[in-house]
Amino acid sequence: MRLQKKFSLTFVLFLLLALSPSAWAQHTFTGIILDESTGAPLTGAHVHSTEGDITTATDVNGEFSLTADADELTLRITFVGYKTKTTTLLAEEITEEPAVIALRKSTEAMSPVTVLVRKASNRPHQFMDANSTVNLSHDAGQFLKDSPNISGIRKGGGFGVDPVLRGFQKNQLMVEMDGVLQSQGACPNRMDPPTSHIQMEHIEEVEILKGPYALKHGPSFGGVINFKSQQPDYYRDPVLSSYVTVGYESNIDRQRYAGGIKKEGGRWTTSVYGAFASTENYEDGSGNNVSSGMSNAEYTVETSVQLNDANAIKAKLSQNFARDVQYPALMMDMRNDDITNTTLMYTNSDLGKGRLQSSVFVSHVEHLMDNLDREMSSMTEAVTDLSTETYGYDLSYVLPGAAGSWTLGTDATLRYMEGFRTRDFIMGSMAGETVTDNVWQGGKRNRFGGVVEYQPNIADWNVVLASRFDYYYSNASDPDPYFGGNLEDLDQEHPGWSVSAGFTKDLHSNWTTGFWMGRSERYPGMDELFVNYLAIGMDPYEYVGNPQLKSELNRQVDAMLIYTDKSISAEGSLFYSYLTDYISAEVRPDLNPKQQGAPGVRQFVNVDEAVLYGFELTLKNNGRNDLGYNLSTAYTIGRNLTANEALPQIPAYEANLKVDYGFLNGKLIPRLHLRGVAAQTRVAGSFDEQPTDGYLITNVKLSSQLGRGMQLSAGVNNLFGVTYHEHLNRSLQGSTRPLNDPGRSLFVELKWKGVLSSL
Repeated sequence: MRLQKKFSLTFVLFLLLALSPSAWAQHTFTGIILDESTGAPLTGAHVHSTEGDITTATDVNGEFSLTADADELTLRITFVGYKTKTTTLLAEEITEEPAVIALRKSTEAMSPVTVLVRKASNRPHQFMDANSTVNLSHDAGQFLKDSPNISGIRKGGGFGVDPVLRGFQKNQLMVEMDGVLQSQGACPNRMDPPTSHIQMEHIEEVEILKGPYALKHGPSFGGVINFKSQQPDYYRDPVLSSYVTVGYESNIDRQRYAGGIKKEGGRWTTSVYGAFASTENYEDGSGNNVSSGMSNAEYTVETSVQLNDANAIKAKLSQNFARDVQYPALMMDMRNDDITNTTLMYTNSDLGKGRLQSSVFVSHVEHLMDNLDREMSSMTEAVTDLSTETYGYDLSYVLPGAAGSWTLGTDATLRYMEGFRTRDFIMGSMAGETVTDNVWQGGKRNRFGGVVEYQPNIADWNVVLASRFDYYYSNASDPDPYFGGNLEDLDQEHPGWSVSAGFTKDLHSNWTTGFWMGRSERYPGMDELFVNYLAIGMDPYEYVGNPQLKSELNRQVDAMLIYTDKSISAEGSLFYSYLTDYISAEVRPDLNPKQQGAPGVRQFVNVDEAVLYGFELTLKNNGRNDLGYNLSTAYTIGRNLTANEALPQIPAYEANLKVDYGFLNGKLIPRLHLRGVAAQTRVAGSFDEQPTDGYLITNVKLSSQLGRGMQLSAGVNNLFGVTYHEHLNRSLQGSTRPLNDPGRSLFVELKWKGVLSSL
């Protein structure tokens, strides 16, 4: 009896303990995952609880729910493109509102990165979207020059600025739109570089991934420039919105008109937008007239559909039509350049606890150039008709887990180029004759690649390890007699292997450091393989391709240190690149040029050793007051170690200071931009590259919010009318005179954006 009472008492005490709210209770923990910078909910983010090894994913509103027999949960949250975050939720803090957890984008872990956001200042309350920035220039290459250590090769006045990043250029850089490779132009002189195909109206930001590290984007060699457009917002109430832009710039007589209409919100979004721009000649600071006429029209149709909470598709068609574009630094002008880009994307954010992203793209370029407006046409009329077709796909699968996140991917690019130059001789010994030159020789260049990336979960560290393998095939289906008779094995197959590793780490609440190292191979581009006696370099020589070229190899290291507090941000970075089999060009005295006036012929060759090294420094405020400032400086040195001379076309040392102040709660913003560039004396004598003088340019701008959704901006570029030219500008055709940049120029732009109606 005594034993029975004792057992009964023990059972009652155990039952009371088990039923008490503080022991063995089940708690439901809820939260919402947001983008730290935009506040947008993140659908498909993976939430893993170490207690009980439970994993779930966020819904369309970014929300999640976990039920556990614990008073607290330690959560590891992962989402593609964002830093992994570990946080703890306490049962005693549970309320009716979900816990808010913000994730920061992880691009900086993948590679040293600069992000250009299209806004007017550094202060959050003055953030202006992509439709509010003064951007009269059609050219995306011009916009990129706001980044430290990015310059541009300019051959014309108003179109086709070809970006140069840390001395890497042309085929050494990858240009993408939303992670999808951009179209390749048809012109061997790069009148139409990939950046000329970017429609800037709907670009929110540009990621500049430096170095050979971001391998999931492709065989990154010198860097990746990824233009990111506005993403569909499925979570807002459906509305019909629109925008209109009108702008004018005086010196170059630039006119720009843009507009669009968009249905957004709900399960689907559709937008149609376009722009038209035209320019005439301009005057440099000394009053010299520079040919720079052109006209360009473009449009885009884009539709996104959210099929369900995890699946979405996006289709995009864009076309660009350039007409009568003058290139005073080249032998021809561009008569027509028609570009069609089509992209189809599919995303599944909950496929086997992972995220699938896929895309296919097609690009077609028709390019026509001639010399009919040049004096030389009185002796020889030359017309070149070219085309490029590009096809490709990209497929990646991201699988997060407790130990780390894996990315598996495959991608391919298939490119075919053809075209001919026709020369009708009007005068001289060949008068009345017609000669046809096979420019691209039916060149083909295909690439198939695969990539593996791993981001281990290590406390306080963001680590990325990546490796990729690429297979290349190139061929000339219609070879010129020189190529067919003198060069063997036009069919080439090459494997390529790249590997990278890097990390960022928060040293202290205010300090972050990063270090990366990588090895990447670059197979030669179509011009380096198959161009056929055309003057495409910085000198007047004609260039000939070389199908036997080896792949360039880049071994590079980067180091970064960042300081951030409530008032300022400071960032410094160093890089060193050791290049073997660097692709350059040498004079071939045994070959004769086809065009009158060319001093000789160069052929592309491999150089044993070259180096590129330099630094970037940036200091800016963090928007805690009405005064905003941004100071940046950058420098790159390039050396051809084999020839013991400077590499050609390396930009000079540059520093920029931007200062603005917000009056009337940010509705009136004056801005001052000082740009100082040093003299460049490190030049390549073997290419007859000339030194350039330094200069200081002053630009001023005033932006004002006139009313709801309306902004007026006006200002003056090159306020003091300085005569100058960038070191990378080509010389004027037929002379040693440089292609000077515009002198003083006034501009004004009016923008409106608003909601037409609710749906």
